[in-house]
Amino acid sequence: MFHPNKPIYKDHLGAGFDKKPKTADFYFELGIDRCIFAGGLWRPEPKVLRSVRETIDYDGEELVKILNKKSFKTRFGELFEDAKLTNAPKGFAKDHKHIEFLKNKTFAVFQEFSTKETNKAKFDDELIAAYKEMLPFRRYLNKPITV
Repeated sequence: MFHPNKPIYKDHLGAGFDKKPKTADFYFELGIDRCIFAGGLWRPEPKVLRSVRETIDYDGEELVKILNKKSFKTRFGELFEDAKLTNAPKGFAKDHKHIEFLKNKTFAVFQEFSTKETNKAKFDDELIAAYKEMLPFRRYLNKPITV
C-alpha cells in the first residue's frame, strides 16, 4: 500500500442515483482524468431483460425516436456496446425490425467529461441538462419493469 512505485488501485469514485431495485438508474463517476454520467440498465436479470425486450417488440419505434433525437444523439451517441446475443433471443423472430436492440444484454448510454469541463463554474448545469436529456430513455426502460 505504501510502496513508492505502486499505482493507485482505484482512481475514481462512482455512485448510482434514483435507483429503485431492478430499475434503470443514473450513474455518476468522478475520476482523476475524467467524469462519466451514464444511465440505463446494465446487464439486468433475465426477467427484467425479457420485459424490456417485450416492450421493444411491442413499441420499439418509441425507443428509436428517443435514441435518434438530435439532442440525445449529440450528447450520448449510440447505446453503449456491451455483451450481445449472436442470434435472436428466444421467442423473437430473427428478422424482427428491431433485432439489433433485442440482442442487447445492456441498455445504457453515457457522456464523458474532461477534468477541465468538471472544473467549470457551471458544470452542475451541464449535469442537470444531461439528466433531463436522459429521462425519456430511462422512463422507456422502466415502463415495463414497474408495471
